[in-house]
Amino acid sequence: MTKAHQAVQRAESETIGTDGVLRGVRTYMSERFPVSQAGAVLSSYACCYLLYGHTQGHQVFGWATVVGGITVVLLALVRRIVDDAEDLREDIRVARFSFADGGSRRLRGLMLGGLAAVALAGLLNATCSLGLLAASVGVAAWIPVAMLIQGKTVVAKSRGLQYIVVETCPAILLLYSYAVWVRASGGSVPTLGLIAIVGLFWTAFQFWSFTRKMGTEAWAPWGLSVSETRPALIAFLALTAAFSALIYHYAYLPIGYLLYGLALPGVFVVLVLRRWSQLLTHDPKRVGAPWAGLPFGVAVEGGVLIAILVASL
Repeated sequence: MTKAHQAVQRAESETIGTDGVLRGVRTYMSERFPVSQAGAVLSSYACCYLLYGHTQGHQVFGWATVVGGITVVLLALVRRIVDDAEDLREDIRVARFSFADGGSRRLRGLMLGGLAAVALAGLLNATCSLGLLAASVGVAAWIPVAMLIQGKTVVAKSRGLQYIVVETCPAILLLYSYAVWVRASGGSVPTLGLIAIVGLFWTAFQFWSFTRKMGTEAWAPWGLSVSETRPALIAFLALTAAFSALIYHYAYLPIGYLLYGLALPGVFVVLVLRRWSQLLTHDPKRVGAPWAGLPFGVAVEGGVLIAILVASL
């Protein structure tokens, strides 16, 4: 039984009346979108926003900034709901589980939750501008469209194309933060600088995504073999170093950030290579790694925040 199914099933069993609905929502959120995930999304948004401002030499905060922070969390929740709905649909399609109502109640609950999150995001953004309203709704709309494209079209025949389509979602979500900053500040960031900022946090997210289940039955990601996963991780780390160098240039950060931004991926490359040497004598689905998952992303964000703080003194 998948985690998505377990969470939805538990929520459904508790959903009787208003109190039951609230308990069901709390159960789903704690299982599938805990505070730690919301915090990770919000911290990435904050880092992007601060870097945009630093490229212009000053920070601007306002109501749009607050709305943007709430919205990125809501949009990340929408992506989680869409993923869980797709997993549930697949469970139903292959008859992995039997449902008295064909699973319609579970799917309806997920859909209503997603629509509620989109409606709240749209309402908040409408208080800022029509442009932000369009941006937030556009991001929310692309998430299920991307899932549909990767599963129902010619894209479904290519693992590489599936990956590209689905992983545009976090990139577009990061770009939304730029729309918020433009609304609040009226400024702009050079195109290459914008690509570097969005790219840095996108690659950090990818490294988390590719390593978070390391040492479990669910690893490796995207149907990759163990041998195929290693070059993918090294590629993400190489991109991180390149984006860090560009951010150092465009955001006018201290030289220490450049050195850190190049050294950090290098350290993780060594860790990745060391782990693969262990796989020669161990079952890859039983060899975990303490550096897998969040540590890299935390280190990336921590380096950015410290560099901005030092540069602002």
